[in-house]
Amino acid sequence: MTNAPADESRAVPVANRRRRVRLCALAVTTVSAVGAGALIALPAFANTSGTGVVINEAYLSGGSTGAAFTNKFVELYNPTGSAIALDGTSIQYRSASGTGASNGVVPLAGSIPAHGYYLVQGGSNGANGAALPAADATGGLNPSGSAGTIALVKGTTAITLPTGSVTGDANVIDLLGYGTSNTFEGAAAGAPAGNTDVKSLNRAQGADSDANAADFALSATITPTNTKNNGTDPGPEPTPTPTPTPTDTPAPVETKSIAEVQGTTDVSPFVDQTVTVQGVVTGDYRTGGYKGVTIQTQGTGGETKTAGASDGIFVYLNALAPAVARGDLVSVTGKVSEYFGQTQITPASLGDVTVVTAGAGVPQPVALPDSVRGGDREAYENMLVAPSGTYKLASSHQLYNYGTLWLNAGEALNVKATEVVRPGPEADAITAANRANRMLLDDGWSSQIGKSGHTGGQPYFTKETVVRNGDVVHFPAEGEILQYGFDDWRLQPVVPISGTSDASHKPTFGNENPRTDAPPAVGGDVKVASFNVYNFFTTLSSQDPNARGAKTDEQFQIQRSKIVSAINGLGADVVGLMEVENGPKFGLPLDAPLQNLVQGLNDAAGSDVWDYVRTPAVLNDTSITDVITTAIIYKKASVTLKGDASTIVDETVFGNAREPIAQTFQTAQGRVLSVITTHLKSKSPPQNAGPEPADGQGLLQRRPRRPGQGRARVRAAGAEELGQRRCVPRGRLQRLRQGGPDRRLRPGRVDRRGADLRARAVHLLLRR
Repeated sequence: MTNAPADESRAVPVANRRRRVRLCALAVTTVSAVGAGALIALPAFANTSGTGVVINEAYLSGGSTGAAFTNKFVELYNPTGSAIALDGTSIQYRSASGTGASNGVVPLAGSIPAHGYYLVQGGSNGANGAALPAADATGGLNPSGSAGTIALVKGTTAITLPTGSVTGDANVIDLLGYGTSNTFEGAAAGAPAGNTDVKSLNRAQGADSDANAADFALSATITPTNTKNNGTDPGPEPTPTPTPTPTDTPAPVETKSIAEVQGTTDVSPFVDQTVTVQGVVTGDYRTGGYKGVTIQTQGTGGETKTAGASDGIFVYLNALAPAVARGDLVSVTGKVSEYFGQTQITPASLGDVTVVTAGAGVPQPVALPDSVRGGDREAYENMLVAPSGTYKLASSHQLYNYGTLWLNAGEALNVKATEVVRPGPEADAITAANRANRMLLDDGWSSQIGKSGHTGGQPYFTKETVVRNGDVVHFPAEGEILQYGFDDWRLQPVVPISGTSDASHKPTFGNENPRTDAPPAVGGDVKVASFNVYNFFTTLSSQDPNARGAKTDEQFQIQRSKIVSAINGLGADVVGLMEVENGPKFGLPLDAPLQNLVQGLNDAAGSDVWDYVRTPAVLNDTSITDVITTAIIYKKASVTLKGDASTIVDETVFGNAREPIAQTFQTAQGRVLSVITTHLKSKSPPQNAGPEPADGQGLLQRRPRRPGQGRARVRAAGAEELGQRRCVPRGRLQRLRQGGPDRRLRPGRVDRRGADLRARAVHLLLRR
């Protein structure tokens, strides 16, 4: 037995010093002379006296998203004053629940210098991360990132380890059990949460107590070291300490306030720079698709503290999973960027997000008046806000796709510019004001409802609560996060919400626009109405994917009963219908879906009250028609048919629309009127038709298509030939009151030649 010289325990030279505590105990070891060369110790068992090789670091998430290094590794350490040979030993791995032989074996060769390291490279989960330093041994070892057993074994044959605590085994030099492993020394060490929790297990406090839980700690500082980069290999002659090679010192990362990073414009002055900021976590969107959190400068709640600049910012974590929660004060280091108009910071690794003070408390929401609109909202981006003033529901058309409601800030709802004024500068100003006014109430998800991972449905409407456009929104007391995304300002809940979420995260709605019990009284002898049945299909979408209506018969019966109730409630004598299933497209007779609806109306009325206008046979040609069509129904006691229905088949006019259906009726008083039901497509241009005009009218308002559709509707009704004085165009005309040629069609204005009859937004026009 020989005591190692006292100076053998001196510190590693500064150039090679590790960034955490390493084993550095004095060593007592048996050596044998090998010629005149170095003294090489035989493999010794790890022990509490520090006389054997130990597993020093294990990094198990190599290649995963956010990984520090591409490959996994196990690092060994020699705590003694002499080099130790590793020939004939191996690193072995067994799964956490395994009871048989090891799953992987990597034979070792060579030696570890005194107080030096030995790097064993393992497998990889992907291509992320930097390359490891040159490994001393390489193999297919692929340990789990969260649970398992790694052993330094005497021999290169897979061994079968017992379960429970393993100490004193003649074949095991050292062993590390982590996570939920069934094999360990003393007790298993804590483990990373998974492959995206980028940490390594490090031997802590310079100790080997044969208790993994006490000896190992998780660290975000990952430092793989091989035999060439650390340790000493004592020989007969002392060797001088090498002079470190100068290296460029990286520029220090600047610490900035969030307001400084945000700046006073819509683009951060620190784009593409790495900064460090501190803030309290106010919103958590790590689930839901946004993959990040919002943070806000501590103490900036209640009243705006930084005029013109936001005190909040989005932290894009991607797959990083730091242990943070709402209310924690955190420090974040990362690169600044603008993601589709929103300023964000992206940390590179898990260690770039640290908790400064747990449970520091969420700031009070900052008031966001309804008068703050458009670009002025930039000063509140990603802050926790309390919208004040009036915000009204304007549209729910995105609710069942993306969980989003459109709101208007202020008392009035937006109106399309060319519904109010002629195209031109005044219309442009209204359009810009409408855009600045709009605010979206979102659900904290970026994925579509019903898609993978988005469960629970839309969060805002229930069967018990009727919500209508014009109703006032009352926001939750905890506030909302103001964000910018997909070209709109959005109010996000502080966490993603769905139909099953706690009510404290959801707004409520004040009934400002109650539904009337019946349409207003209009007088007259015959009442004519239009009704969009919104994809009334007797063919279920579960039977044919091209069907647009109900998926199940149960859903169809609900849809049918609601339509029947609504039509009967109109009190109309003639009703033009839109979006009825076009039977021939689905192998049905021409009017079969319409017959189904009329039967439902008569069943509800208790007698044979309703009948339908037979669709012109020419529309049985599926090559020229859409999957939905128009139709006309009427009360037999109020009007009688005068001739057959007519239509116009002209693909130059209706190639992107539905052909009109027209019918002439005679009233009980002997008067004659014609009803035209149409469903023109919206203003979207046909394919390859060129850009939209800049005046906001839409391409289809230009000749010849839209005016041609108007003239065709008159011809379809026979009004031109008959000199008809009463012509009622019914349906979805997709136009605006002040839009170009459509402005010529006004109540009380008639041109029997049809030259001025254009599509219009007013759904009822009595020609006289």
